[in-house]
Amino acid sequence: MGHKGHYGEYTGNAKWSKVTTSNYNATKRDDEDHMEYLKEDVDYDNKHGHSDENMTADEKHISRLAGDLKYDEKHHGSAAKMVSPIKNDGPTSEMFGAKSKKQMRYEKIAQKAENAISQNKFNKNERLVKKANKLNKKNNLGYNNLAQG
Repeated sequence: MGHKGHYGEYTGNAKWSKVTTSNYNATKRDDEDHMEYLKEDVDYDNKHGHSDENMTADEKHISRLAGDLKYDEKHHGSAAKMVSPIKNDGPTSEMFGAKSKKQMRYEKIAQKAENAISQNKFNKNERLVKKANKLNKKNNLGYNNLAQG
């Protein structure tokens, strides 16, 4: 079913039209309707004893359409998920107490270092403290350096 395109193998309507932010919703509705039709076709074939080969082909097609939808959502989805290139001086996640992945990673390593001390694993503690301090310095997280136990 796939067709060779400029960027590789395409499925669904990608061989005929390019999905953009402006036509994303229409493309999504079209793909969802197509998937619903294919599901009904599979159910009909199942009830009337038609070939498993056709049902398998329809199920694969449904899977490909679902993959297309997932890709399109990621690249052309709702405006709420899009990041504006314009600087926004509004509230940030840090103002609401949300932590970045780097901060969470630092805190996890620091916790492991504390746990290592309580288990009398001094070498492990030393390694984890160095790792946490390096992460803190590299990413300017603003934490005080951890002291080894």
